[in-house]
Amino acid sequence: MDGSPALAPAGNIDEAASVSTLDTPALLVDLDRLERNIARWQLATDAAGVRLRPHIKTHKSVALAALQREAGAHGIAVAKVGEAEVFAGAGFDDIAIAYPVVGEPKWQRIAQLAQHAKITLNVDSTTAAEGISAAASSAGVTVHLQIDLDSGFGRCGVPAGNAGAQIALARLIEELPGVELDGVTTHRGLFFPGAAEMSRDVAGAHEGQIVVAAAERLRAAGFAVNEVTAGGSLTGAGVATVDGVTEVRAGTYVFNDLMQIALGAATHEDLALTVLATVVSVTGDDTATIYCGSKTFAGDSGVVGGSGLQLRGLAECVERDVVVQRMTE
Repeated sequence: MDGSPALAPAGNIDEAASVSTLDTPALLVDLDRLERNIARWQLATDAAGVRLRPHIKTHKSVALAALQREAGAHGIAVAKVGEAEVFAGAGFDDIAIAYPVVGEPKWQRIAQLAQHAKITLNVDSTTAAEGISAAASSAGVTVHLQIDLDSGFGRCGVPAGNAGAQIALARLIEELPGVELDGVTTHRGLFFPGAAEMSRDVAGAHEGQIVVAAAERLRAAGFAVNEVTAGGSLTGAGVATVDGVTEVRAGTYVFNDLMQIALGAATHEDLALTVLATVVSVTGDDTATIYCGSKTFAGDSGVVGGSGLQLRGLAECVERDVVVQRMTE
């Protein structure tokens, strides 16, 4: 190897000379693939009769979220209160914060956001429900709450099989000022016991059935459940087939990655984002060092755990048989 980029940009780029002049590491986006991914997902969810709410934590870009909205997306989902503030400031007026928020400063910030946008928040505890209620009622706003269900991922949420706990939380929400029960939600992906024996579509359909069943139990107990939300880039297609699901949330589909490819949710032709890097040292016939830190590449294969997924490396070269095997600070 010489000092040429170790990780080439996706697709055919005519302006190779200009790309070679970029300082590295640099993030490159293939716009044709990006737009194709956005269109394909929007068409699929439209055909299934469900709304698509993109999770913007994947790109954190107002411009890309605008493309998703223009294609027909219904609001956005975010991972942090700070993300919600940025996108509300950019004019996005339907934002779901897709995790249970706990903490007085964050509750107050959410209440401020609710003065300018519809804010929906996942909750799975009395502490979270009461905290956001106090902040919202003090600010004179209403925050919409969705009961977060743990359908097998084991991350957060009321256990999906614990109807009593779900009903108790719904009853509390109904009694509290400043908040309104909006629905139920879950996220499971393919990272739960038994997932290895299921196809993506079967796992997604099962996830959808779990959250719909919870919604029906709450309705039978007298609660209005408007939204039934589940899914992700791995299982969203299966979730969308389930009667009673109103919305699918997904984020990674906009770019895709090696994990999506390994699990059959995308192909290499769907990869819209790559990292341009420079070889800075050659230490052997088959080993080189590139100038990219450990925060440059995704860590999902190690973070999600429990999937049994074995990737060749942390990243793969687009045009050569080269993989990133390890990182060092």
